[in-house]
Amino acid sequence: MKQQTLDFEKLAEKFKAIGHPVRVAMFQLLCHCPEEGLSVKGIYQTLGLDQPTASRHLAVMRNSGVVRRRTERGNTFYCLCLTDPDVSCLSGCFTNSKSKIE
Repeated sequence: MKQQTLDFEKLAEKFKAIGHPVRVAMFQLLCHCPEEGLSVKGIYQTLGLDQPTASRHLAVMRNSGVVRRRTERGNTFYCLCLTDPDVSCLSGCFTNSKSKIE
């Protein structure tokens, strides 16, 4: 029972990490992006945010294990942590959705 409680706590953290309208939009955007992810600039420009706001929300998602970050030639890219079964399952809710951010 204790392990199950820990699993639910980890899942709840992931729900909390995407539990803001901006982070839901980011999650959905990352669900529909290439496997290598999107740059921070690509994310904030697509969503009409300023860079500090986007970075702050991405940090919340990264700290909970929803997204992962990589840096390449001075650019930072984010993608979903699809190796995490919870994130993979949640992404299925968005990839099957008819609403898509363009």
